[in-house]
Amino acid sequence: MNEPNPRCRAPAAQRCCARAFGSAASDLDVAFAVVDRASAVTALLVACVSDMQGRAISFDEPGTWTLNQRLQALIAMRLAAGDATIGLQVACSACGEAMSLDLDLHTFAGDPVAPHFTWCADDGTEVSLRLPRADDLQRWRREGVLAHEALAASLIESVAGQAVGADHCPPAAWLSALDDAFAAHDPLTALQLQTSCPACDHGQLVACDLEALLLEGFAGTQAKMLEEVLQLASAFHWSEAEILALPRWRRAHYLQQIAARGWA
Repeated sequence: MNEPNPRCRAPAAQRCCARAFGSAASDLDVAFAVVDRASAVTALLVACVSDMQGRAISFDEPGTWTLNQRLQALIAMRLAAGDATIGLQVACSACGEAMSLDLDLHTFAGDPVAPHFTWCADDGTEVSLRLPRADDLQRWRREGVLAHEALAASLIESVAGQAVGADHCPPAAWLSALDDAFAAHDPLTALQLQTSCPACDHGQLVACDLEALLLEGFAGTQAKMLEEVLQLASAFHWSEAEILALPRWRRAHYLQQIAARGWA
């Protein structure tokens, strides 16, 4: 693993910097298990992202970011820790063989894609679209919006140059093509990976929920922090605050000594 970069510049469009999750005592305050996924991501961004002058972002700001912007910030946080590899476990759809895919996050890191874009229907109609934001997810969940047509309609800004409201109903024939248009413009949010089974050589597309994988990694980092606190507190009777105030390399040194002396 590479040495962590304490602060990694996030995509330029966000004009912010990201630090490695797990490098501050306050990272133990992120409650992964008791909040919904969108809230967990927001808490991570508020904890670890600042503007280019080093000022913390407000709690409300990440809600206005597109899902792609939020994902790029999470990637920047992971890269700031010096860990660019993330693992994906899948099964072959033909023979059931377990496959482990190691993904290089540098491949996916970059500037967020434009939040607004244009798509043309088969009949030539020009449609202006916007990418979903985190506050869209919260609103859809709150209002119980599940219909495909309603979700698509809320992301259409204009049709043939005429502004439309959220109650606009797109033609049913557009829906599949609209899905493809969003996927083409923002492939990371619904990432598909082409792979082949090492056992039977069957080729398949694998869905990869990159945000979920990153969240799982950050939760693992937090769990490791808690375990370090437990071991050091048990051995030296230091408080949590005293332990977390130590640089990470010193905590690692003490943990090595505990293991070497058989105190664990």
